[in-house]
Parts: sequence; structure tokens; C-alpha cells
Amino acid sequence: MTLFIDGYNLIFAASRRMAGFDIEHTEAARDKLLELLVKFKAVRPDRIVVFFDGGPEAAHLPRRQMLRGLDIVFSDVQSDADTDIKNAVSHDDNPRAVRVVSSDAAIRNFVRRYGTLVTESEEFLRELEEALRESALPQDEPIEKYQGGGDAEADFWLKAFGFDEKGDGKRE
Repeated sequence: MTLFIDGYNLIFAASRRMAGFDIEHTEAARDKLLELLVKFKAVRPDRIVVFFDGGPEAAHLPRRQMLRGLDIVFSDVQSDADTDIKNAVSHDDNPRAVRVVSSDAAIRNFVRRYGTLVTESEEFLRELEEALRESALPQDEPIEKYQGGGDAEADFWLKAFGFDEKGDGKRE
């Protein structure tokens, strides 16, 4: 099973239910959600793709990235996460093996036409909490444990492999 998660929709639902999801601090709430989903993925080995609206706040982030087995997709400026989720379902080889997590009625109605399972965000949060409660994983590990280093570490490894600061492989 593949989970397509409407990231900000799930964050909004979590802000009403769980601590640490202040929707005024988008990046911190996004990191908190990804932290929980990494732990959930360790318990449930489904493929998880989390879709976020790109917009100006995420312009500095890569459009697609991986985090400990999670696929993270930020929409481009001309689109939004809702459109990306609909496109992902409509182009999936087996949309009946996909489960979409969203409380957005337009997404839910669209993906149901493909035989895709749909779970409301609130319902998924209950499932996530239960799975994490039942797991033996520590609940307070920081997400930084699963993220790569910052720019300094990237610069170190680029230099170690013979690339200059521009990343074009030419030593100065």
C-alpha cells in the first residue's frame, strides 16, 4: 500500500489534536509531522509520500526529497499539493493500492473515482497515535537524528571528493 498524505491538511488537523503543531510556525509544524511519519514508517512499512504546497516559504527547499524512507514533495509555484495528489493518483499504475490521507472534499471526491482508499486526517492521526503507542520506538527522538547535516557538512564532502565551492568539480 502507498500512502499519499496531504501534509498541511494533516498538520491543520494535528494542530487541533496534538501538542507541537502551531500552524503559525509552518516549518516547525512540518518538521514535527515528518518526525512522526518517520516513526510511523518504522512501524508500518508502507510507502509514504507527503505532499506540501511549495509557495514562497518552501522556495528554498528541493521540490522532491527523501527523509528516512519518506518521499516528500513540494508543489511548484504554479501548482499546489492538492493538484499534485490528484495527478499522482490519476497517473499511478495501481490507484486501488493507494490510500490518500486528506479531509479536503475535492481531493477525496476526485481520488475515489479511481478506486483509491481515502482516510480523513483526524482518523489517520488516531491510527498514527495508536501505532506509535504500540511500538517500541522512543517517542521523543529528535528529527535531527534522521536528517543529514547542513551546508557545512555538504561543503566538507564536496571538497573531500574534489569539488570546489561551486560544485562544478573544478579545483581552484
